[in-house]
Amino acid sequence: MAQEITVNTELSSGDVQEFNLWFSLNSRIIVNGFSVVAYFAIMLAITKNYSTSSLSILAASAVGLAIILWYITRSSLTKKSKKAFESDNQSKMPQSYVISDEGLQHQSDSGSGHVKWEEIYKIGETASLFAFFVSANQALILPKRFFQSEEDKQFFKDLARKHMFSNRVKFKG
Repeated sequence: MAQEITVNTELSSGDVQEFNLWFSLNSRIIVNGFSVVAYFAIMLAITKNYSTSSLSILAASAVGLAIILWYITRSSLTKKSKKAFESDNQSKMPQSYVISDEGLQHQSDSGSGHVKWEEIYKIGETASLFAFFVSANQALILPKRFFQSEEDKQFFKDLARKHMFSNRVKFKG
């Protein structure tokens, strides 16, 4: 097996949208949950009607509100991600990554860098990309479609597991 793999990427707007939706998932769940509980509590305090039918209607409307809020926040984040990607010329540039026992080297027309495994904050995975977090809020995005083979993806996962604490690596399956 090779001692390193090279992944040449070019992000799309969809990659950035997927990353932002995945990255914000816990926050959106918390905000949405809080909003629905607050709505339920306020409406209960206003109506002061504690009958079973009233509580059922209130619960159903709270669930409906949760669904509406979920799609509104998701739609808003998708639009903002698209707009941010379109205005960021560096994100649209082709990137080259070399992943090895030493860490991750990245290069583009705008610059290059090297991140050692111990400097990586965490690594996450979505359905179609990997995200290397170099800090709590900054990540390098590697779409899976640019890996040359399934073996390269597995080699990358094995390297990450080898060099990082398990609580900082969140791979699917």
